[in-house]
Amino acid sequence: MTASAPRRLVVTVATALIGMLALAGAPQGAAETGSFGPSQGPFTDAVDFTGTCIGPGAIGTISGIDTVVGHFTENGPPAFGFHDHGTVTSVYRVSFSDGRYVLGTDVAHFNDNATHNGQMTSTNVVHGSGSLYAADGRPLGSVGVHAMFHLTFRDANGNHQPDPGEVSSSRDRFMLTCK
Repeated sequence: MTASAPRRLVVTVATALIGMLALAGAPQGAAETGSFGPSQGPFTDAVDFTGTCIGPGAIGTISGIDTVVGHFTENGPPAFGFHDHGTVTSVYRVSFSDGRYVLGTDVAHFNDNATHNGQMTSTNVVHGSGSLYAADGRPLGSVGVHAMFHLTFRDANGNHQPDPGEVSSSRDRFMLTCK
């Protein structure tokens, strides 16, 4: 999975929930808790694993289905705060330009925290595994995915997206292993 896909999904889910909960109108100072999902959606993205253990020709397309489930806590006025956590399970196929492909499943655990002043932290830890196949369907080995994404930003322009200049810390780790 590309490094941007899980983070993009978590930011989108958290932003949508923040917007919905802000409109819900909780009583003054009361906290609301609840669950969301399971919800599913397709995804597709370009991948370039050149320089990884997959070797030459590791450019292609990933496509699959994400399933999101989680819990949230929101408190509102006078100060707004929001926390969510949950999982995104991705079942996917990576099709490489040389005909090889990977069939796999990743599970991402996410944790988001937003404050009334537009600051948000988001952490996402991903573990997954898949099988690498030759173009003719012959098994070539297994692939492991291990990733961690952490983002802290202050939403200066109020668009609920981490724009240039708004990110105060970001850390990404992505490791692909082959056996």
